[in-house]
Amino acid sequence: MTVAPQVSEGADVTPDNGITAATVILIDDDHEFRKAIGDYLESNGVNIVAMAGVADITARELDLSQCVIVLDMQLGDADGLDVMRRFRDVTDAPIILMTGHRKAEIDRVVGLELGADDYLIKPFSPRELLARIRVVGRRHDTLRMARDEHAGRGAEKRVEPEPPRVYRFGGWRLDRRGRQMTDPSGNVVSLTKGDFNLLVAFLDAAGKTLSREYLLNATRVHEDVFDRSIDVQILRLRRRFDNGGGAAGQDGRSIIRTERGAGYVFTIPVEAD
Repeated sequence: MTVAPQVSEGADVTPDNGITAATVILIDDDHEFRKAIGDYLESNGVNIVAMAGVADITARELDLSQCVIVLDMQLGDADGLDVMRRFRDVTDAPIILMTGHRKAEIDRVVGLELGADDYLIKPFSPRELLARIRVVGRRHDTLRMARDEHAGRGAEKRVEPEPPRVYRFGGWRLDRRGRQMTDPSGNVVSLTKGDFNLLVAFLDAAGKTLSREYLLNATRVHEDVFDRSIDVQILRLRRRFDNGGGAAGQDGRSIIRTERGAGYVFTIPVEAD
């Protein structure tokens, strides 16, 4: 779909005194749109990595440590939501979605629920995109700096405790050593190795928001941009809770709640011994 961007404003001379991500990864299968937007952003001092779709992504080694990802939802060779989900599995970098269909509200909502930070509807002003890139970049870098500072303060005091043997939550029970979970009726619920590691990560940090990057490391999944295992495992855990009758009156989606743009949180209080 070709949408001509409005690029007549010229370079944005507004000073940017905040913290911004180092690179913008621009993914859109429309060559003219991609070039026009890329040229505008570069004229405003933004480092651009432009790609047309999945083939370009897989062919390049991307540094996702300091970037903002700007992603079209209707790529020619893939579903943009699927690509976004795979990115989100391995990085908490800000993601801005672009769409040319005003009627696709449900897709935008799903994108935000899956972890997108913002979205724009084509046609839009490149100046607006630049402003949004700066906002999400500053916000992400500020949060990362605060997180790193907090981790540094806690490193000297950290003493590794003996891991709990048994977790209890909402009538459910997980035997960590036996790797066995039972539902409130006493039925044994099977877990794959990945599901077990994911659940333990949630139970050890109940009530706290965990990023997809953190969960990916906790489950020791190979860091592939297109690895969807975290989403799949969370879906399986939610279904297991649903099949077991839920917990504390909540269904699986409420037990493992999606925090837009941040990750997931396990909402049921946990007792461990």
